[in-house]
Amino acid sequence: MSIIVNKWRMDSSLNALIHCETGETRRLGEYHFILLETLAKNADTVLSRSFLMTEVWKNRIVGGNSLPTAIHALRVAIDDDGKQQEIIKTIPKKGYVFNKSYLTITESAVNEIREDSVADNNETPTESSGDEQVNAEPQPDIAVIKQPHPVAPQRNTIKKPRHNVMVIMLPIIIISLILFSLIYYIKTTPTPATVDAPLLIKEEAEHADRITIYHLYNEGTHEESSALVSLHLRPGMAKISPLLTTHNALMTLYYKVSLDKMVLDIVLSNQCNKSWQLVLNFKNWQNKDTEINTILFQEVEKMLNEIPKCE
Repeated sequence: MSIIVNKWRMDSSLNALIHCETGETRRLGEYHFILLETLAKNADTVLSRSFLMTEVWKNRIVGGNSLPTAIHALRVAIDDDGKQQEIIKTIPKKGYVFNKSYLTITESAVNEIREDSVADNNETPTESSGDEQVNAEPQPDIAVIKQPHPVAPQRNTIKKPRHNVMVIMLPIIIISLILFSLIYYIKTTPTPATVDAPLLIKEEAEHADRITIYHLYNEGTHEESSALVSLHLRPGMAKISPLLTTHNALMTLYYKVSLDKMVLDIVLSNQCNKSWQLVLNFKNWQNKDTEINTILFQEVEKMLNEIPKCE
């Protein structure tokens, strides 16, 4: 079974998303991947925040902003508009729901059609399973074609290309059902109440090729997205960058600030495509640059030293 979200196929062996058309790969943190998988497997069901925290982070103690930060990171990864929320919707005071219209679960339907074709060409009757009955849905149309031609030789000539018709019609039927479901869902689903959806902006870090930084902030707060990194976290980034090179690791940093609080959500991944997450909270963070950068460096260094080496 393969789960595809908005043309992005989930690859559990890499904790990554692979685009079905371009082949582009977007790696996710371990908990981000588990969160997306949990939402997709419970599509069209409203999942509470407490349920998601328990399912994804288990007994790990994390900050209160870890879930919304991860949600918005996923929206960026699967090309979901954080304001429109077409795929992952925020339900005020309830939780989150995944739009099933953007979900495709592929099965080995092609193999079943081939097995059916071989069986009919050998003219050996077999007992059909539930999946084969689905593939046999176009048969009434074929029967209508046969009725005006009861002569045995003519029926044999029609029977031979029957599965070619099935192979052509099956994708058309599936696409039609998907489009019909999408149109029905759009017409019947009420427009959710407008909420202040946080925005996730990617930033550049100078002389830190192994560090990717995202700034999470609410629209209309007039926060300067580049000021925090360039003025407050630059010393810490400069010290962490050589560590990442030494350990052959990558780092993704999500941060959000308010007047009295700063939250840092850090994801470290090594060359084995495994990831580890660290969440740091700082209260009354302003004018504490030295303390923040010292703690940030120490915690990242500690985690890198604890990461096992690839076998």
